[in-house]
Amino acid sequence: MFDKMISWGELIVLVLFVLGSALICYLIMALSNLLRILKNVNEIIDKNKDNINKSVGKLPEITDNAAKITGMVKDNLDDLGKIVGDVGKISETVKKGAETIQNDILLKAKSILEIIDAIKKLYEKRKKKSGKKSGTVYKYKYRPGEDKPDEIEVETSTDADKDSIVPNDDDYVIVESEVNDDEPDNDGSRQGEQGKKD
Repeated sequence: MFDKMISWGELIVLVLFVLGSALICYLIMALSNLLRILKNVNEIIDKNKDNINKSVGKLPEITDNAAKITGMVKDNLDDLGKIVGDVGKISETVKKGAETIQNDILLKAKSILEIIDAIKKLYEKRKKKSGKKSGTVYKYKYRPGEDKPDEIEVETSTDADKDSIVPNDDDYVIVESEVNDDEPDNDGSRQGEQGKKD
């Protein structure tokens, strides 16, 4: 039996028979799996028959609600677009207001503060100058023919004790007159000399 030669046609038939057999076995297995799945689906449907019927009964109501919700969302999207536009306008207005405050009000307030600061510095400068000019003023009253003053009046702008400012008898210095001896001595010339000395 094995001594016979197999022709190409017989070989092709044999290969096709083997392949067909394998394909039929595979289809039988797939069909059995499919039947088992369909059996499980059928059991699930039978168990949930009441729930499925309720859901199917509510489907028209659900579709109506979905349509209403879609309409509301569409209307709200239009309103939302308007709101976004208004927010953009408001933000531009706020930006312009902030720029106005920064450019106008703050710059003017800064200018006013600079003016106040300049006035304050000027006031302090004048106060310092007036403080420098203020000091002790001695007024001497002489009697004719005396070398020492009869009365001393002290004027001061400080809070120092006037008694400590008044000179003692040892503090006086006799100054030779720069005026000719021909002119009479008067109180005014002596006061001027004493003022120059101090």
